Amino acid sequence: MVNEWAFHIIRNVLRLPVGAMIRKVHFDGTEHFKEGVPVLIASTHPNSFFDGVVFEHMSRRRVYTLARGDAFAKPFANYMLRSMRILPIFRARDADPKTARSGNARTMDELFERFKLKHGILIFTEGVAYPEKSLLPLKNGTGSIAAEMAKRSNHEMDLYVVPTALNYTSFWPNMFKTIHVTYHKPIRVKDYREMIENNERDFIKMVTAKVQDAFDESFVVTKGEFTEEKEFVHDLMVNENYESIPFKINNRWKLSIAKANAMNSDLAEKVRKYMSSLNQAKVLDSNVGNRGFDYLSALIALITFGISFPIFLVWSLLFKLNDRFVKRKFKNIVFRDAVKVGIGSGHATLLILGLVILTAVFLPHHWWVWTLIPVALYGAICWFRVVEALPHLWKELKWRGMDDKEQDSLRSMRQEIVSALQ
Repeated sequence: MVNEWAFHIIRNVLRLPVGAMIRKVHFDGTEHFKEGVPVLIASTHPNSFFDGVVFEHMSRRRVYTLARGDAFAKPFANYMLRSMRILPIFRARDADPKTARSGNARTMDELFERFKLKHGILIFTEGVAYPEKSLLPLKNGTGSIAAEMAKRSNHEMDLYVVPTALNYTSFWPNMFKTIHVTYHKPIRVKDYREMIENNERDFIKMVTAKVQDAFDESFVVTKGEFTEEKEFVHDLMVNENYESIPFKINNRWKLSIAKANAMNSDLAEKVRKYMSSLNQAKVLDSNVGNRGFDYLSALIALITFGISFPIFLVWSLLFKLNDRFVKRKFKNIVFRDAVKVGIGSGHATLLILGLVILTAVFLPHHWWVWTLIPVALYGAICWFRVVEALPHLWKELKWRGMDDKEQDSLRSMRQEIVSALQ
C-alpha cells in the first residue's frame, strides 16, 4: 500500500472543474451502501475515469477503484494511480499472461487487506467504458472477486456486493451534466457459503445476473428504438426531480427509469406529440414542469460580480481551449470527458495561483483580503450555473405570456408522460 497524498490533493483541485461542469448529483438507495462493512460496488461504466470521480470524490465514502491494468505499466504511473486510490485489474488484452496473473494476484492481496479494513471497492462490471446510454455485456469479475474474498476469509468476511447504476444526462462535448447514482439491494456473500463451496461458477453467474437485473431497472438506455424520445424523457425526468438549492440530492428520485427504457409505440407517440407542441410554443419542458431556478447561485454571482465575473470569463475561455485541445488530440471519445476534467484541474490550479499572485501584488495585505479568493472562485462557479439556466429563464418569459388554455394543454400532455413513468 502506498501513501495516498495525491488523492487528497486531487480531490480538492477537482472541486472547481466538477463544480462548473456538474449541475446536480442524485444518490438513491444510499441505505444499501452499508457502513462499517466491506462493500464491493458493481457499477455501470459509461464515462471512463470520470466514473471513479463520482464515487471517490462525491459519495463521501472511502472507495478504491479498479482500473485497466495496462495504465499501470510505467512505474511512475503505477505509483501515482495507487496514490489516488486506483488499483489495477488486468484483462487478457492488458498484458501478457504471466504479467496479468501476477498483477491480479497482487491486486487480490490488496483487495483483501482493504476489505478487512471495511473499505469500499469499485468495480465496473461491464469491463470497458463507452460514452453512450447503452449497456455492454457484463463480465464475471464481480462474482469472481466476491467468491475469492469469501474463500480467503474462510467465509468469515461479511462482504456485500452492491449493484449500482451510474447515469449521466450527456457526454462530451456537452459541458453541463446531471449525474444519477442508484444503489440497489446488496448481495450478502456470507449467505451463499454453501453455493460457493459446491458450485462457485453458479455463484458467479448468480451475482452477474443480479447485477444485470439492477442495471436493467435503473440505468438509462436510449440506444436502439425510440432514441430521440428516450433522450427527451431522460431530460424530463431530470426536470421533474430538479431541486433548486442542493447540489447533492439523496433518495428523492420519483420516476421509473425501467418504464422509460421499456417505452412502447404509444408512449413514444405521446412524447413526439409533446415535443412538437413545445417546439411550436417555443418553450421548454422545464418551463411546463415548473422547474425551479437556482436563485441563490444567481444572487451570489451578482453580489460578487466585480471579482467573480472576470474569473468566469477567463475560465470559460480556458474550457473552450480545453475542448479544442481534447477534440484535436484525443480521437478516442471514451476518454474525452475524463481528460477534460483532468486538464480543467490543471487550469483551476493555475487560476488559484494567478489569484494568489495578483492578491499579493496589488491588494492591501490584510488577512480578510485572502478570503476574497475562495469567494471569487465560488462566484465564478455560480456564473456557470446561471449561464446554464439562461435558456430556461428566457423561455420562461414566453411561457408566462401564454394564455391559460395553451398552458393547460401542454401540462396535460406532460402529465400523461409523467403518469406513464410512475
